[in-house]
Amino acid sequence: MKSPKDMGIIQIDITNACPHMCSNCTRFCGHHKKPFFMDFETFKKAVDSLKEFPNMVGVIGGEPTLHPEFEKFAEYIRESRLNGKINPVIREAVPSMLDFIKKNLYNSKDKVGLWSSLNKSYYKNFEVINDTFHTQLLNDHDNTCLHQALLMPRKELKISDEEWIKKRDACWIQNTWSATITPKGAFFCEVAGSLDMLFDGPGGWEVEPNWWKRTPEEFGDQLHWCEMCSGCLDVPKRISNDERDDMTPQVYERLKAMGSPKISKKKYFVHNPETFDKSLYHTFTGGNDYMEAAGNIRTSQKNRDYYPKNFLQVTSQTLPVVLAMKKAQDWVILSDDELNGKIAHRYFSDVVINPGCIYLTDNNVVVFNVNAKSLRTLFDSNTPPRNFLEKENIWNYYPLDKIIKVNLQESIFEKIFVDCLSEVPHGSKLVIFGADAWGRKFFARLINEPLYRLCGWVDTRNFGYPVLPVDINLLNFTDYIIVTFPSKETCIQVENALKNSGIDPKKILRLHL
Repeated sequence: MKSPKDMGIIQIDITNACPHMCSNCTRFCGHHKKPFFMDFETFKKAVDSLKEFPNMVGVIGGEPTLHPEFEKFAEYIRESRLNGKINPVIREAVPSMLDFIKKNLYNSKDKVGLWSSLNKSYYKNFEVINDTFHTQLLNDHDNTCLHQALLMPRKELKISDEEWIKKRDACWIQNTWSATITPKGAFFCEVAGSLDMLFDGPGGWEVEPNWWKRTPEEFGDQLHWCEMCSGCLDVPKRISNDERDDMTPQVYERLKAMGSPKISKKKYFVHNPETFDKSLYHTFTGGNDYMEAAGNIRTSQKNRDYYPKNFLQVTSQTLPVVLAMKKAQDWVILSDDELNGKIAHRYFSDVVINPGCIYLTDNNVVVFNVNAKSLRTLFDSNTPPRNFLEKENIWNYYPLDKIIKVNLQESIFEKIFVDCLSEVPHGSKLVIFGADAWGRKFFARLINEPLYRLCGWVDTRNFGYPVLPVDINLLNFTDYIIVTFPSKETCIQVENALKNSGIDPKKILRLHL
């Protein structure tokens, strides 16, 4: 076993509320009739007790961002452990959150960390999270990660004392994860703290300076929670989003008597100790084994909870009315050119962006979120200052690190290019229809693309490029015709003309703005 002082992380469990009900959850989410929410004074006391702890202090749940005072908690731990320093994480637009997590969001030397399931409350607290926590252990559980059974006590499984002591002292959870602080005190192991909350135990140690310096010889009565836990045993594992908990009969009866909501929903599997064969199972040994079983896939494009919720496109003229009437609830796209606004909408709706930042694009579009901390005092007033309503002054309200310039034309074009050809078989013969700016971009990109055969570039007008007049024979010869006009109306006109000329509609592709 390991002393908390030798651990890389000590957690603070601020709530066991969670939008998920994962199988074999270490916090037993779904079994509590009513979740707890740690009060702020207890949180301050917890953080202060770890002032001298040299390693990371984590904020965890349940889902910690569901705590109604989460922002206040995050700001306090930043003030205490980072001396108030803003710790910028997500500022630029993120095309793939999974790649970003893998490359950027874990550093074992950080002083603070956040454990979250990337849900809607993460989005609500996006700005303060990414001002505070450079380390974020994120997992939306929409994957095949495995959770090991925790509610199969060794005595019911008839594990001998001799075998038990060896396995307990080598427990992968206690040795590779964390001690913790709950509203009921400090614990040598995070699962011990969760069991104490679940079964209304006596609580943990007093949360005071140096509590975390206790050695295994001083764990004392807290070790009785190990008798309830099967984390160190050779017991079943289950995909987390299966939602059923593995347990023994006595634990089942105890949870049923407590009125566990998860039991009433039949989210469990009771194993018969008389026929249980431990040789069929093997306990985890490493702290990340459960995620490695899922290939470390912590999120996917299917999870839209942390993407922008909605956009309201306005002009400089309509902005004052929109703000005065509080019509905007999330993102505002400010552009005096409708097409440029649509291009910005297309790009920003499919990337992860920070609501605390303002994005200035190369095509003169401003994108900002009315919930940004930089703007709160303005929107608390019924009449925002006049100079804020002027497009060229909006960013003056933001700190420099939150003013982000975006090369939108290149970013959106690459996405449009990939989307347009996503279902086109390699080796296909292609013709570009359209020679304005987007057609020229498509030609320059496609001429160097070895996966396809560019057979021609046509338009009804001559732009001085290697553009041919429209030739129906050429269009019939090709596999696909890519219509590149940014105007939807123009594209529809061209498509209709092609169809009327006998071109198979399945061959016509359009750039989607």
